[in-house]
Amino acid sequence: MISVAVFTFQRNHRLIQCLKSIDSSSVREILLFNDDEKKELELSSLSLSNELQRLIKIYNPVDFGFSGRAFRKPIYLNKAIELARYDTIIFSDDDGIFYPNAIDTHVNNLKEHVFCAGSIIRDRLLNRKSKSILQGTNYSFQKQFFKDVGGYDETFVKSHGSGDVDFWYRIYQYVQLHKLSVAFLQNACQNVMARSERKKTKREMDPREYTLKKHRLAQIGPMYKWFPEIRNKSTWMQVIND
Repeated sequence: MISVAVFTFQRNHRLIQCLKSIDSSSVREILLFNDDEKKELELSSLSLSNELQRLIKIYNPVDFGFSGRAFRKPIYLNKAIELARYDTIIFSDDDGIFYPNAIDTHVNNLKEHVFCAGSIIRDRLLNRKSKSILQGTNYSFQKQFFKDVGGYDETFVKSHGSGDVDFWYRIYQYVQLHKLSVAFLQNACQNVMARSERKKTKREMDPREYTLKKHRLAQIGPMYKWFPEIRNKSTWMQVIND
């Protein structure tokens, strides 16, 4: 049994596709976090089967006392761990469409691995599975591991994102220190091609400067190019092609 947490903002058409792609009988609940304070998300607005609707619990900003425009995914990641009923959980953005059997592949591998990352397809033309994205969707945990790593740093609310580099860096360090088993699931694939609906706003914090200072690092260049030894998942994760 596993929980699935989906994070959404103003992309209902893509969200419906994402939810319909969650096709595993092992999924016993879907926690849906809506980050649009202007329009509450209701189950009746989603064209889904009754069977799928019974699994879904929707959380709107008002449910946590939030108001005003903000980027709150870092908070919702931690909320998902608190609220999930099961010991394993998968995270997905609303624009991620799971391939058949992707969820079951996560479920099966979480029996032996504390953390699993599925593959991502972003290129419409080449249909190529990326092996080097420090992704914020299509990854799963044993919940205790998420807590042991320290959860997601909610400070990245101020930068409107870019916290995945920090998160993966801490995962990598913890795995190396404690010699834990983690996996890259080549065939647990998710198609991620939608564009963000968020308008660019002024950041209260520079995520690059914050991350460098936090970890006492001296990296140069854009964040997505940092840590090639982490981005190349085959160097520290067991690559599984089943």
